[in-house]
Formats: sequence, structure tokens, C-alpha cells
Amino acid sequence: MPGAAAYATAKAAVEGLTRALAVDYGPYGVRANALALGSVATERYAALLAGQQPQEAERTRRAMARLHPLGRVGEAEEVADAVAYLLSDGARFISGAVLPLDGGRSVRGHDPEESGPGPGPSLGT
Repeated sequence: MPGAAAYATAKAAVEGLTRALAVDYGPYGVRANALALGSVATERYAALLAGQQPQEAERTRRAMARLHPLGRVGEAEEVADAVAYLLSDGARFISGAVLPLDGGRSVRGHDPEESGPGPGPSLGT
């Protein structure tokens, strides 16, 4: 996506660090994993919608739903559930993983800043 060099670099760094930590500290029983979050309904997202006229807020909700194959943004509880799982014994053999927690947004390949219908760069997700 044009203009995303800093964001893409930071994201790649977190993924690389996660893998490196898994290798370096795995022998000590330490697991290192990361979550790659998509759009999540946060206070910031709620404030964005609240600051819009009702028709514009509905347009934003629809546009955000279109970005996600599951048809909606995530909820904070879903992020907490994923964290709890990765911390649980059920995930005791998972290390060095970057888990996409984005409702399928990353596999869709849609550029949210492309021209045409959909949200523009002002959505601040």
C-alpha cells in the first residue's frame, strides 16, 4: 500500500522478533508468539462513528464489514480469547507463530485506500 513503509517495516520487525525470540528462548521453555490484529471495535472506532452523521457512520460500518470476509470488525473479547488460548496449555507446542486475528481481512488482499467504494484513509482502524 503506498505510504505504508514505516507501518510495513514495523510489522515485519515484530514478526521477525517473534521468530527470533522463539528460537533463542525456546530451549529455556519460553514460547514467543504474536497476534496480527485487523480492525477491532475499540473506543477509538466508537468515537469515530460517534463523530459522524448517522448516514456517514452507517456507510463506515458497511465499508468496514466489506473489508472482512466475516462481514464485521472484531471484538476486544475475541482478541482476549486468542491471547488466553496462546497462554494456555492447549497451545504449549506453538512458538514462533504470528496468528492473524483479522476476520480474514489479510487474505482478501483488498487495499483499503484504493479508489472506489469503501473506506478511505480517514477511517483510522
